[in-house]
Amino acid sequence: MGLAGQKVGIRVILSDPAVRTVMLIVVVIMMGFGIIAPILPLYARSFGVGYDAAGLLISAFAMARLIFDLIAGPIVDRWGERLTATAGVLFLGVSSILTAKAPNFPLAVFFRGVGGAGSSVMFAAMYSYLLKVVPKDRMARTLGIFFGSFNIGFIAGGPAGGLIAQHYGLASPLLFYAALCFLTGGLYLRYLPDPNHSAQASVDALRGGEASGARLSTWTTIKELLAIRGFVTAIVANLAFFWVIAGAYDTLVPLFGREHLGMSTVGIGAGLAATIAGEFLVLYPAGTAADRFGRKPLMVPALIWLAVAIAAVGWAGSPGFFILLLGVVGFGSGSVAVSPTAILSDVVPDGRSGTAVGVFRFCGDLGFVLGPLVAGVTASSLGFKGAFGVVAIPVLVALVFVLRTPETLRPGEAAPPRTVP
Repeated sequence: MGLAGQKVGIRVILSDPAVRTVMLIVVVIMMGFGIIAPILPLYARSFGVGYDAAGLLISAFAMARLIFDLIAGPIVDRWGERLTATAGVLFLGVSSILTAKAPNFPLAVFFRGVGGAGSSVMFAAMYSYLLKVVPKDRMARTLGIFFGSFNIGFIAGGPAGGLIAQHYGLASPLLFYAALCFLTGGLYLRYLPDPNHSAQASVDALRGGEASGARLSTWTTIKELLAIRGFVTAIVANLAFFWVIAGAYDTLVPLFGREHLGMSTVGIGAGLAATIAGEFLVLYPAGTAADRFGRKPLMVPALIWLAVAIAAVGWAGSPGFFILLLGVVGFGSGSVAVSPTAILSDVVPDGRSGTAVGVFRFCGDLGFVLGPLVAGVTASSLGFKGAFGVVAIPVLVALVFVLRTPETLRPGEAAPPRTVP
């Protein structure tokens, strides 16, 4: 027996003009991310730094986003989705220009890092917008399409980034990325009005004097959430997933392709595109399977697949086999991607979703920060085979948590509506 809303398809979801606009904006901004992904570690190496420092350029962005995760939501609540999303993406664009023009590596790390604050606010506003305009009975499938839009943009941007870097230099993709950020800011202002706030949000605004008392209870709420086995499993799986994204995709793959296999930036971009294409092909079907059969039957084989495939990439002996393995990795990561958030939705008690989402995103960004640092250090000390093997370890840890957690999806139960705090 499936959940309520299971028969809602892509056509019905995209019939909402607001949702269509959000998906277009996501494609544009993720195209920018795709453009710079193949070159960031190589751009860092152009300053004459080692593998470990190359990972620092990537993790600095995630570190700033990590710091801002828990305050981005209140900023959006106070100033509205339209204004904060626009400000965040413009801030991100300016930081990208400064990174491209940085005269030395420490400044490049600093400018790239501060862009993470803009990214945190931008995505908080985007998620908040969807939560306010999308009916609750179709939220999961809408988010599936939303993540698919991420991949479409990234697939388009990967090869483009390689071509831009090859013809105009390693700093040039950052400038193209900045231009796409400014374009996205214009799309926000022109086509995305602020959603109507719910009656509950109005009541909460009138009760602003209680905010300090609510903050005092945050740690108590977190302790209560951490006592829920499914919640712990969700945040561990989210950390592992983003560890793979940042440690393998964003750090080891470009370095391995260039320095071990002698690939061009175009070839590396093609490899990353193969990974994201694999994710895209399985993302929506995996979401449907997770709703129909449960989270655990999907996650167990998907995590095993992902761990084995990631470890195998370090053994690739040719560019063709390297790209093929990256496509195989994409099938695993795409299947894993849909489940942590679904588990979170299953187990979080009513009235605690805001704090739960904050912890969930914080753990994901923690994986995004630690992944490149550990990948860089292990590549220097253990070589690429050892580094790819180490990247797979958090995935195996997540597998242990999933195996020890009972199925969180109860057949026939529709998720209750939730308000954005």
